[in-house]
Amino acid sequence: MRMLRPRSRSGSARLLLACLTVALAACSFPSSEDSGLAPGELRFTPEAPAPRARVTVRYAPPAALAGEAELVLRGHYRTTRDEMYNRTYYNNEIRNERIAILKPTSRGTFTASFVLADSAVYAAFVVEDLAGERLDANGGRLFEFLMHTTDGRPLFHALMQRANDFAGRNWITAYESIRRAVDLYPDSLDGWFRLRFFEDQALGATGSDSAAGWHRENLARIQAGYAERDSLSWETMWGIQNYAESLGDSSVARFWAERIDALPSNPYQKSAVDTYMRWWEDRDSEVALRAYEESWPEARGQGTQIAELALLVAIDSGDVATVDSWTERTLREGRSPRFVADRLTRVPERGDRAVELVRESLFPSEPEPVDLAAHPGRPLGRTVSEYARLLVEAQATTLVTYSQFLERAGRLEAAIDTLEDAGATLLSSGLYRRLGDMRMILGDSGRAASDYAFVAADPRTAGAGADSLATLVGLDPEESRWRSLVQTSRTRLLGHASTDTVRWTPQPSRVSDADGTRWSVEELVAGRPAVLVFWARSCGGCIVEIPEVARLRKRLEPEGILVISITVDDLPGPGMDEFIEARGVTYPVYYDLEREASNAFGVSAIPAHFVLDSEGNVRFAYTEINQVPIQLAALRQAEGASR
Repeated sequence: MRMLRPRSRSGSARLLLACLTVALAACSFPSSEDSGLAPGELRFTPEAPAPRARVTVRYAPPAALAGEAELVLRGHYRTTRDEMYNRTYYNNEIRNERIAILKPTSRGTFTASFVLADSAVYAAFVVEDLAGERLDANGGRLFEFLMHTTDGRPLFHALMQRANDFAGRNWITAYESIRRAVDLYPDSLDGWFRLRFFEDQALGATGSDSAAGWHRENLARIQAGYAERDSLSWETMWGIQNYAESLGDSSVARFWAERIDALPSNPYQKSAVDTYMRWWEDRDSEVALRAYEESWPEARGQGTQIAELALLVAIDSGDVATVDSWTERTLREGRSPRFVADRLTRVPERGDRAVELVRESLFPSEPEPVDLAAHPGRPLGRTVSEYARLLVEAQATTLVTYSQFLERAGRLEAAIDTLEDAGATLLSSGLYRRLGDMRMILGDSGRAASDYAFVAADPRTAGAGADSLATLVGLDPEESRWRSLVQTSRTRLLGHASTDTVRWTPQPSRVSDADGTRWSVEELVAGRPAVLVFWARSCGGCIVEIPEVARLRKRLEPEGILVISITVDDLPGPGMDEFIEARGVTYPVYYDLEREASNAFGVSAIPAHFVLDSEGNVRFAYTEINQVPIQLAALRQAEGASR
């Protein structure tokens, strides 16, 4: 999901490409000279802090948060080693925490102060009430600041981490941040490789290819300046190698790969790999295991792959005692329980141990009560209620993962029981298809019939496909038992979808077509049910779902249901026309140039999907594109019952 930002004409591919050659000011970040605070404005002092500085916050709440006794400044810090996207909490990833409690002042504003975390280079925040149910995410952009040098420049890694934070939610902003990083720090060569990646995401293939010539010239300058230098770090050489590879320059890439290979390496790691390769050729497990055992006393704790490679050899040898020994060593060396369990599934005698390891990694033995308002896994911009629902769905998804492992481990009955538990929450036709298939393996065609009937009840299952499911369990698609099972499943499926039904009328709004003609959304819908898709070509998730939207339009329009897309961040023109043709966008595209439609529908992040009835009321809001057919069927059923 990509959060929206204020419209800026500089977001076009043409002006972004100009950033390759124009002055740094073209990509600078705006600042305000206004000493007053508008509703919803948050101000940090100092605005350009150094690491570990004390920061004071002043905040003027919008109407939704005014009058609170206290407000929470919630956010996350990024260090130099954090990766792209905002995956939260688990696996030592981004943690969203309460940074400070904002106290009211006599002027109607709120204030607090806090000390920046050690090693932090970038931070992003929201403001919310104590319950976490009403929040200000700065229009979906989040409030942010970057750590600076003493001379006032944003740190290189602050700009890089800003790009990582915006990755997936706004590729244009992420690209601009990387662009500024390489302009300010041209000798930080890792930035050039990263720039090419973000360029591809933000500008698409056409825009990125048009910049390739400039990059090749830049690579030549870098190669000429660095090839003869002796004392270069691994990071520098790796950055040049990857930059060359991104440009298809195999000669330069090979030059730096050879330089990297010549660096001193861990002798135990090299020995571990060499031993494994010899074993792969001669399959002499006894010799390989003896070599690993001799190396182990000195190699343990040295960050090598000896333990995990020895485990693979031991598994192949069939020596269960040796498998046990290397299993525990691999775990102590830091390999995840899931990694080890996946390998132990090849040892029938240790299937129970594999299941135990997976269960421990997926399910805490005694889950502690969770304060969702303060929980580090709650994404910025998500209310507690929204997060609670996400957690329920995540728990069901975890059960699906566990059932898949149980199936691989040969515990089919346990896999079925676990998948049944997941199916109570995840009413997925794919889940029930798998459940039916597993029951058929055990010869339970009676219960498999109910599972297959659920798949047949899904509006996305074609007629012939639904009929074929009946024949799998020896039933005729027309016989009463099968039809009864399908009807029962359809009632359950559509009833579940109906729990998400809303009814509200958006404010009037207008969008533009490619010729600049203005249309009201009401005119576009014209008294027919419709699916609105808010998107932008800078949004990775939006691009991924383009084929699904195209299929949806092909299916729905014969039924009189419109599929209309509204881009929130693009301008009409030849570049957009090329993108539409190249990506297979076969449905209408309109432009929300003034953000009227986005504001009318409350869109703060994309992709966003809305299902409208024939009267123009929103009946499903912020839904997933793959749920739309089910929701439309539920809507038709509800409208039919009301007549």
